[in-house]
Amino acid sequence: MKTKVSLFKSKSVSFIIIAACVTIVVAMVVSLFLTTYTSFSSGISGAVNTQTRELSTQISYNYENYIGSIIKTSNTIQANIEKYNLDNFEDALALSGFFQQIINLNSDILKISVYDQEECTVLASTYTGEIGFVLSDKNSEWFTEAKAEPTVHAFSVPYSEYGSEEYKLNVSKSIKVNGGENAVLIIEVSFQQFIDLVKKSNLGEGGHITIIGPNYDIVYTSKTDTPSQAEIDVIREITLGSRNVEIGGYNMFVNVGTISNTKWRICVFINADKLTEIETNFLSTTILVSSMILVIGVGLFLGVARTITNPMKQLELTMRKVEKSDYFRMEEVDISASKEIEQLTKRFNKMMRKISELMERVIDEQDAQRKSELKALQNQINPHFLYNTLDSIVWLVENNKNAEASEMVVALARFFRLSISKETETVPAKEEIEHVRNYLLIQNIRYADSFDYEINVAENALDIPTMKLILQPIVENCLYHGLKNNIDKGHIKINAYIEDDYLVFTIADNGYGMRKETIDDIYLSFEERGASNSVGLKNIYQRVMIYFSGNAQMIIESELDEGTTITIKEPLCR
Repeated sequence: MKTKVSLFKSKSVSFIIIAACVTIVVAMVVSLFLTTYTSFSSGISGAVNTQTRELSTQISYNYENYIGSIIKTSNTIQANIEKYNLDNFEDALALSGFFQQIINLNSDILKISVYDQEECTVLASTYTGEIGFVLSDKNSEWFTEAKAEPTVHAFSVPYSEYGSEEYKLNVSKSIKVNGGENAVLIIEVSFQQFIDLVKKSNLGEGGHITIIGPNYDIVYTSKTDTPSQAEIDVIREITLGSRNVEIGGYNMFVNVGTISNTKWRICVFINADKLTEIETNFLSTTILVSSMILVIGVGLFLGVARTITNPMKQLELTMRKVEKSDYFRMEEVDISASKEIEQLTKRFNKMMRKISELMERVIDEQDAQRKSELKALQNQINPHFLYNTLDSIVWLVENNKNAEASEMVVALARFFRLSISKETETVPAKEEIEHVRNYLLIQNIRYADSFDYEINVAENALDIPTMKLILQPIVENCLYHGLKNNIDKGHIKINAYIEDDYLVFTIADNGYGMRKETIDDIYLSFEERGASNSVGLKNIYQRVMIYFSGNAQMIIESELDEGTTITIKEPLCR
């Protein structure tokens, strides 16, 4: 040990740095090459399989969402069709108009019709001219399958009409009309969205998607030709799951999964031949880069070590002074050395001056940014509420409830008069309470007194400034997530009072409540960075935290089947 110390003492610092750095560079390059290549070789196959499996899963998920939206539309129609007497032509026209509204909201739906099961007569249709006509082909696949299995939705094979390249799909379901008569609902939808999605998916050369029926018949394939018998045999062997197989000279990753609400399975074939190519390219690139690093590293340290050691030490000392200081302090250096070191010194001094300027600018920009973010978050509220309220008014007018619609319009006017009456970010608590009172009046009209509400405001809290538009979105959540479809009559209670130098708002409902895991997820979303499209709890949390510089609080308490209480605490002085 003493011999080694004596040996190092007889050498210059430059020699020690050169010897150590060259040794480290060589050792690191060799170790990095061996470790990286070994890890890459062992892990690349799993990584590619994982990636291709996720792509396959995503394609299946997108298709299930596509099918799910059509079934949701079908369920909506079934839930509303009982209101119509289809023996009455006026009701048939009204139902056809309802169908047209659905098509206007969903561009993928092309046509909706209802047929009598016995006579095969058109009872209602988006093409009103067809009402009363008899189905020409009573043995149509969609018609017979819906009659044969009345509890499920039947899906036809995708087809294109003569002279058209656009694929369509028929979804049919046996339903009850006129208080118990059997009928068949058919929804004609565009299949083109799924085809376009397949075209955009990077499945590699020879990769494709095939949908098969329960008897291994081809429902749809993205291949230009018919799938081979070898592919069908592979699907039979896999049944459900994934596997790497050799098909048509390609190394294919095949994933077979079911499609919810149908009898079909979706089979995704992804070309995995890129694996060998990637591994070869990685090996050659790694060898080339490692060699270059060795040559450049050794040459660099041999050539410049002696000239940079002392100047860099001086620069390091100056940096340490800045680093150890609790506050930023201006430190400039003056080093006489090689041109490169002098340039580095000039850049360092320029950087120090720039940091000093930027710190002053940041202070000003942070304040401006805070105000901008607050305004952006607040502006998300009004368009969201306006859309929902106008939708409610339209619903009332369409249902000939003109008196309620008129009362709702008056309440809406009062609501927005309070919203835009001031340009400030805050309003007195009494105005915010009046704001939410108008909202509750509007919603009470719409839902025909399916809930009641109670508002209690302490006298000393009436004139306390509060953030604008923080109560209405929470009440909206109570209605749509807590009380909607509730069997018992809903109840919302709002309190406002002063406690421990805080203005406190509590909003409670007697709805379904939430699990602790759901509440934890909501709290976690509050802290996620980045913009959010939400106009609910996260929006309110961000606004009050920005405005009150992190001194506000939002507390969520809930019990299943008992209700939810949300508390907002705003400091009386910012």
